[in-house]
Amino acid sequence: MKRNTKQDLLPVKKVNTRNGNYDIFPFHALGDGLIHAGYQLLAGQLSKQELVVLEGYVGVDWKDVVQQLNEEFEKMGVSVTFHNANQFFKKTDEIEAMVEPFLGGEDLIFGYRTTLSLEDYLDYSEVAKLRLHSNVEMNIIFGTGSSLLGIDGYLVYFDLPKNELQFRTRAGEVYNLGIDYCKPPKAAYKHFYFVDWIVLNKHKKKLLSNITLFVDQQRPGIPAFASGKAVRKGLNEMSQSFFRVRPWFEPGVWGGQWIKEKIPDLNQDVTNYDWTFEMIVHENGLLFESDGNLLEVSFDVLMFQEKENVLGKAANRFQDEFPIRFDFLDTFDGGNLSVQCHPKPEFIQKEFGESFTQDETYYILDAKRDALVYLGFQKDIVAGDFRKALEESHKNNSEIDVA
Repeated sequence: MKRNTKQDLLPVKKVNTRNGNYDIFPFHALGDGLIHAGYQLLAGQLSKQELVVLEGYVGVDWKDVVQQLNEEFEKMGVSVTFHNANQFFKKTDEIEAMVEPFLGGEDLIFGYRTTLSLEDYLDYSEVAKLRLHSNVEMNIIFGTGSSLLGIDGYLVYFDLPKNELQFRTRAGEVYNLGIDYCKPPKAAYKHFYFVDWIVLNKHKKKLLSNITLFVDQQRPGIPAFASGKAVRKGLNEMSQSFFRVRPWFEPGVWGGQWIKEKIPDLNQDVTNYDWTFEMIVHENGLLFESDGNLLEVSFDVLMFQEKENVLGKAANRFQDEFPIRFDFLDTFDGGNLSVQCHPKPEFIQKEFGESFTQDETYYILDAKRDALVYLGFQKDIVAGDFRKALEESHKNNSEIDVA
């Protein structure tokens, strides 16, 4: 599976990447013998079952999953029939019409949080045609939505961290849910944010307590997996203690050199690093460790299961959403930060369907002697003229001297 990034894949085994007090692979230890890696071991676990349901997130490389498992079953002499859940989805034009009200047209920013569920994507006249094979030892139903086909089997959930999802999307390898072509990265991200992630997170939450195995599919050819019981126990332990999400790092237009210099374990073959995502809850994952093996699950599963422990009384207001987001922004020998404009609560609820807005506070942790901070408009700035200049800058891809 191709990925468009210079960031390395999460290693299979925990490596020593601690520099000072900063660890790029923070984890919660599950205990010994609870995380395993590789398709040989996974196939051995599944071979004990007659009916298996492989459910999972958008972006999972199902072609790799099926090919690798099938090769292992053949070595074991186990006869298997695979059934692809994708064949039971509605056609692309039907799905596009269904999601269109939530995508805000051609605008790359505006959209509205969907009210759809994964069930809305299925063509149940086709689902009724599903027939299991009686002349094989195993039937495996695989793909997003496989748990909705009316077949009660051994439930395995394949997850994918959202940074890897975006890297694969940028490489043209991932389609939005139910769509048979690859959208440009920015349009695809908006589609993920306002539709796919909401639909699939809602479904993941329903399944969470019944998942028998969790599989982390971010490393092609080397899945990491653990029992649902072990993961749920780990989430509970984590919710009653301190925890860090796994950070990830991105270059960009204002990026500087501080992160590269201070975190040498990162890939140095990049122009800059804009930021390190320290806790952007839509984006980050949580790492579990056992015998040195690492497995990542999305941050939202912690909130689905343990929101009261994590948020206390605030869970009544924020529900499954974690209300604090933070990252480190690097402009050392880089450019100026972007101009930020966040809507008021009433506007963001009406126009985007978000439950709360974003307020920002900046803490300056390091600076050069000639560093400057701009606070608000200068007295002679006309807001309308400034907006027009920004729009022209975006249209013409030209720089504005905001000083």
